[in-house]
Amino acid sequence: MSKTTKYLLISALFCLAFVCYYVGSVIGAIAFIALGFLLEVALWIGILKTSKKHMSNRS
Repeated sequence: MSKTTKYLLISALFCLAFVCYYVGSVIGAIAFIALGFLLEVALWIGILKTSKKHMSNRS
């Protein structure tokens, strides 16, 4: 997977998490807030996985 595709996917996860948090807070739906949390976790896993890979290549 190219860097551009990976960054686009991470950006999309961030946007979807934000939208889910917003919708969940407006209508009070716990499911949307939980979905936002899961998307945010996926976002951080994607960012950390990328950072570890770059650090191991430098050594």
